[in-house]
Amino acid sequence: MIMRMLICLRKAPAVFIFLLTAALLTTSMCSGKKKTPYIPRLDNYADLYLRGTYDVLHMIKVRELGKIGIACKIAAQRKIQGGKIISAIGTPHIMYAGACAEDMPGNPNIAPDPRNGWQGYRGNPPLGAGDVLITANPTPHVEEAHSSGCYVIGIGFPMTTNRFSPPNFNDHPDYFIEDMSDMFIYTWGPKEDGLVTPSSAPHLKILPTSPMTVAAYWLIMAQLAHNLAYSDTSGSYDAAEAYIDSLMERLDIFRSRFIGEINIAGEIIARSVLDGGKIRPWSGRNEFWIEANGTAGGLMGVYPLDTLPDLPYAQIVLPEKGGADTLTAKDIVILAAGDSIPAQEIEMARYVHKKGAWMLGIFPFEREDGVSTEPLRELCDMSLDNMSGDWYGVLDIPGYPHKIIPTATMMNNFAFWAVVGAYVQAMERRGEMPYFWMSFHVPGGKAYDDSIRPYFLKRGY
Repeated sequence: MIMRMLICLRKAPAVFIFLLTAALLTTSMCSGKKKTPYIPRLDNYADLYLRGTYDVLHMIKVRELGKIGIACKIAAQRKIQGGKIISAIGTPHIMYAGACAEDMPGNPNIAPDPRNGWQGYRGNPPLGAGDVLITANPTPHVEEAHSSGCYVIGIGFPMTTNRFSPPNFNDHPDYFIEDMSDMFIYTWGPKEDGLVTPSSAPHLKILPTSPMTVAAYWLIMAQLAHNLAYSDTSGSYDAAEAYIDSLMERLDIFRSRFIGEINIAGEIIARSVLDGGKIRPWSGRNEFWIEANGTAGGLMGVYPLDTLPDLPYAQIVLPEKGGADTLTAKDIVILAAGDSIPAQEIEMARYVHKKGAWMLGIFPFEREDGVSTEPLRELCDMSLDNMSGDWYGVLDIPGYPHKIIPTATMMNNFAFWAVVGAYVQAMERRGEMPYFWMSFHVPGGKAYDDSIRPYFLKRGY
């Protein structure tokens, strides 16, 4: 049996390298109960992406929760003794766009980010002995804080130079995040920033793991909120484990329920794009658009539905300014509910419906607060349940009026990238290949992007 799987893997068009090991596991790490292992179809990009994502979360759970427990113990001790806890995530794009901003429903707001001016902080507040800094962005300020006695929790991924980074895979190969971190939490995405190798572009990895930085941040916030609420300085990681278990379970159920619809959506999108339509991701929160646009391992061919803020980042990658008035009946809208009440989404869905564009909705089918999303579902041509209809999050923590630590941002993006995988495969079946971004941090990545960008702008997908 194993030999047959190895032969299949060698011939497979796409696979994430540690997929085989994780797929052969016979024990569910979420529940602790024996479970039939799920092995994805090797000829199905959406399925490979969803399983690969589950495996990355599994790695975070197995390798990082103990370290998160220790880090949050020290952070809680310092906070209880009067110290500050500050966030300075800064990267990647999904975080930069506010995936964990102070107004994100379910954020416990216990680690203000000076970039957003939380609680009166601006710029780089002074940090020293007794304080805590949570960062994914190594900078001179982080070095200074660390040398002053601030306890630094570093969140790492392939682009931040660390022990897992291959030589020359980073813009700043001599700037080592672990040297300025007291505890280093790694997010276990592959160095190429993608989980699937398309058969028509074997030099690329597509469908990224950038949302894992968000997952690491929420794991830390979950445990820290618990520790502060209960004055728990035991070093446990129970709250973080409860969060990641919920996320993994939701991802598993989502895949089993919707993989068929996802692949149908891929076919519909491919036909529309080849007929002149454009893919337009939209949510009431900009982080969904920013994750879809300009992300290493993601499509070049996505277009704004809103006129976006005049961000330097957006100016670099946007093929056009966009705006709802540019929407046509040939276009595809992928609309995700990113807030606690779907009022903005329903308003936009009505507009899209009136324009006649085909629309895929990503939102919770059922909500704990009893607010119905049926009006949104009726407006969409196809809908996917993001399994995140909670009161703002999944954890009941004393001192908060509703549950905290959300899964919606994560699930929305997992659903989006799975749909992109299905679309890419549907295009390949038609002898076409969309253009992708390669990570600037991969050797030759920026030169590759610069060389193909003119061809994308001419063709449009």
